[in-house]
Amino acid sequence: MSKLKKTVLVSGATGMLGQALCIALEAKGHSVRRLSRGTTADVQWDVDAGTIDAGAMTGVDVVVHLAGEPVAQRWTDATKAQILKSRIGGAQLLVGALLKEPTPPDYITASGINFYGHQCGVGVTERSPLGEGFLAHVCEQWEGAAQPLIDAGIRSVSARIGMILSSQGGALTKMLPAFKLGLGGVIGAGSQHMSWVSLPDAVRILLLAIEDRSIQGPLNVVSPQPLTNQVFTKSLGAALKRPTFFPMPALAVKALFGQMGTEVLCSDVGVHPQVLLDRGFEWDFTDIKSCFDACLAKQF
Repeated sequence: MSKLKKTVLVSGATGMLGQALCIALEAKGHSVRRLSRGTTADVQWDVDAGTIDAGAMTGVDVVVHLAGEPVAQRWTDATKAQILKSRIGGAQLLVGALLKEPTPPDYITASGINFYGHQCGVGVTERSPLGEGFLAHVCEQWEGAAQPLIDAGIRSVSARIGMILSSQGGALTKMLPAFKLGLGGVIGAGSQHMSWVSLPDAVRILLLAIEDRSIQGPLNVVSPQPLTNQVFTKSLGAALKRPTFFPMPALAVKALFGQMGTEVLCSDVGVHPQVLLDRGFEWDFTDIKSCFDACLAKQF
């Protein structure tokens, strides 16, 4: 039987999702150890140097690996290398430390819906195969770093996270300035699908994965209602009471943002959270209007 209260080591605890997760864990009575390079961290590590504090895993029940270089930037060879290394290097460091423990903690790693590629369309579930593209390669390597744990019979979860919506950071806060000025519009054809999840639901899903040891393997962290970019755009404009007349053609996206624009901004990824649906999980936000209204009211 799982321990009622757990000690959870979290990398990426200073990020939007990491902060919200740590707060939720502590509110439920769990103990949190924040892992970062900062001197104020509970546990320190240096991914570039391949070092982590001795005893970092002592007494830990679950490790949650969320740290990684931001994807939403123009990709050069150097930034692509850092995006990959920050995730895989961190994962390998954690997995190595985990395997040294007499009773290794469970391991939950963030991943992305980009595992399925950037043009997979709708109907994608946890059983769908690996797709193509740089981010699919990153996700494959990120998740693959846990294979030694799986081989050793240690519980491992790969949380394939969609676009998290919140007023506290992430994609929505980057979109809002243009949309508030009435300069928002569809990207590319507008028919491409977007898989999203509210910040509270993303946190609740990770809490479930932490607390319920029957969950293992891939886990799609998305709302059950993927949208087209056109619906997303019109809904955000309506929530702000602003027009959305300024489209950004795919060629312009590629010219401005390069490969990142093609794989992220113009991606067509309609993911279904089949594992959660099968378990009867209930989302707080399944429609985009209520999610936008809550975000704009700064409820999260």
